[in-house]
Amino acid sequence: MEGPTYDSQSGATQREQIKEQADTTLDSAAERAKQASDKAGDLAQNAVDKVKQTADDLQSKDPSEIVGDARAKAAEVGDTAAQKVDSAMTATGQQFTSLAQTVREKAPEGKAGEVATKAADALERSGEYLQTADLQMVRSDLERVIREHPIEALLVGVGIGYLVARATRR
Repeated sequence: MEGPTYDSQSGATQREQIKEQADTTLDSAAERAKQASDKAGDLAQNAVDKVKQTADDLQSKDPSEIVGDARAKAAEVGDTAAQKVDSAMTATGQQFTSLAQTVREKAPEGKAGEVATKAADALERSGEYLQTADLQMVRSDLERVIREHPIEALLVGVGIGYLVARATRR
């Protein structure tokens, strides 16, 4: 059962116009799909070419050269990590210094105020140390403290381990 046909200005029926539009849309979609497929094929071929090139490069290199490249890359990664740790230490030091100032401002009068002031002084010294120290300096200072106070260092380590275990269990 066909619906009524209406003549358009070009003399074609609406049904024919819709069919032409559908055909055009279908052709356009097919062309875009073909282009996407071609592009995916090109990307896959590029990936294969890069893998082959890398394999050829590795085969042509001396093993000691490969090890040297790996060491250089590891050193680069280590330097980047050290810079990030340095940045984090500086930021933490600034927060310690800010916290020390806050503790001083909010400290009560009397004996509690004296204790708060001493704590603020310790926080401020720690903050300044973290802001000025580099990773190597912190490491050597930590080694020195552990050598001078091995029992205390062991107890602190056990205590921190216990706290971390409790925190991760929840």
